[in-house]
Amino acid sequence: MPEPLQIHKALADETRLRLMRLLGRSPLNVNEILSILQMGQSRISRHLRILAEADLVTRRREGTWIYYESHTDSDWPLVKDTLSLLSDHERELPAYENDLQRLEEAIEGRRQQTISFFDSLTDHKVAGDRQSPDGQTYREITLSLLPDQIDRVLDLGTGSGLMLPSLLERAKKVVAVDASQTMLQLARQTAGKAAVDRCEFRLGDLEHLPVADGEVDAVIACMVLHHVPRPQAAIAEAWRALAPGGEITVVDLAQHHDESMRDAHADLWLGFRPIEMRRWLSQAGFEVEEGKPTTIETSKPTLPLITFRGTKACSKQNPAKRRRVTAKTARTAKTARRTTK
Repeated sequence: MPEPLQIHKALADETRLRLMRLLGRSPLNVNEILSILQMGQSRISRHLRILAEADLVTRRREGTWIYYESHTDSDWPLVKDTLSLLSDHERELPAYENDLQRLEEAIEGRRQQTISFFDSLTDHKVAGDRQSPDGQTYREITLSLLPDQIDRVLDLGTGSGLMLPSLLERAKKVVAVDASQTMLQLARQTAGKAAVDRCEFRLGDLEHLPVADGEVDAVIACMVLHHVPRPQAAIAEAWRALAPGGEITVVDLAQHHDESMRDAHADLWLGFRPIEMRRWLSQAGFEVEEGKPTTIETSKPTLPLITFRGTKACSKQNPAKRRRVTAKTARTAKTARRTTK
């Protein structure tokens, strides 16, 4: 553990304070940081090293890429308190508007990369193969975690809608959301006549869902969060969309190092660690009921999964940390809407 003086020294610099503000909002790789702060790589690397030695930021390897983020799950109270204080006073730090505008541009670049990929998949069979490998197995695992009867269910990142026929057998109403107009068109075809009265198709970003507060009773995130620029923001939005007592089911890849998934399937993230998925769910306000890595038994080797379920408590107030995340999400959503108009 670093000494308290080391933490204070690490923050006694304008650039490092700006870095902490950015990394508290989203993990960023070095190229994204260089673009946002308009500084040289050696200078940024030195500042990141100082912050990492003070335990204020962590680094995670995504294949050959390295992402830095605020160390919000630190076990040391002083680090947690310091990060909370920085978040509360981030507007008072230098270059607030410029940094956040450039951050949104970097995040939008990730988002457009994913949308362009899925907009190019106009054939049902190609779309099914390219959305994710072994998709049928993943969908079966997801369905096994759901109740037999659901009133209103939200399918995050519905893609070509391969989950919809099974959902329509269980739910009275299905809301299918995707950021790609092409995927929604394919999803309508997949759902067929059964979707006419009971399935709504909505174009929108998963980080600011086109869904009212408490509109649904269940949310499904099947093999979608690794395509989302900020998965934790999508989880916070799912919490908002759920009615009290509603459940979220997350099935996604465990962290891996197969970089071919970036080009073959437009994956932004090479899976997730169970500890960070549990943290995102808890920070959003969910009571996490289940979470364990899963290995799929198939005829060929496959990547391991993580499976999580969480419940939105009926009477529990939102954690303070979740309120801060939601407030930030609202501000970034507003900026994103201005950008896309």
